[in-house]
Amino acid sequence: MKCPNCLSDDVRRSRRRGPREGITLRIKHQAPYRCRQCDFRFVGAEDDGDGTSARRQVSFADYLGLRGTARNLLSDHVILGTLGFLLFITLIVLFFALAFGWINPLSWFPEGTWRPTTQEMERITRE
Repeated sequence: MKCPNCLSDDVRRSRRRGPREGITLRIKHQAPYRCRQCDFRFVGAEDDGDGTSARRQVSFADYLGLRGTARNLLSDHVILGTLGFLLFITLIVLFFALAFGWINPLSWFPEGTWRPTTQEMERITRE
């Protein structure tokens, strides 16, 4: 990798600036670099194609490009725990909504499509 400004080979990876740049560059498989000679920051290919660069494990905070307080507060455990908790609450609400009849899944089918017959409903309720 060479600096496009001074053509020096002395470049290093630079940090991503915020979530927008982090997500955008990851989608494009690009990464920010900084020249150690002229301090020029540029974007280049994430992998230079020689296969020598090892893949490192990336945390959610790294993936989103978070820094500072947000990075400290949103560790991987906190993010995964929050998502798991929200999924659990959603499933509980869905269970009670079905149990108390707040939603009727049979009303989701338009007229003329499958609906259980009276005999099928009796068999289901008996079981």
